[in-house]
Amino acid sequence: MSEYPWTEDEVLEASAKKKRQATFPANHQPGMRVPQGGSSCESCEYLKDPEKRICGNPYFVKWNGSATIPAPIDSYCSDWYEPEEQES
Repeated sequence: MSEYPWTEDEVLEASAKKKRQATFPANHQPGMRVPQGGSSCESCEYLKDPEKRICGNPYFVKWNGSATIPAPIDSYCSDWYEPEEQES
């Protein structure tokens, strides 16, 4: 008999859920200015036009009210993640 009140599968499931939960500071916004160089927009799959700062993420566009990133792409960060497909 195990000395723990939970099964190994329950521990693994709880651990996986914890890893998927994002935590942010109290002043965090879904999109915000960051120090220059503190953004990875340039390598984002949703960046449609770096010169015009156009984002193609539909969640960002809905939240922001337009597709235009409101600051230089190396100084703006936006958190619109999509859940990863889970293998069964």
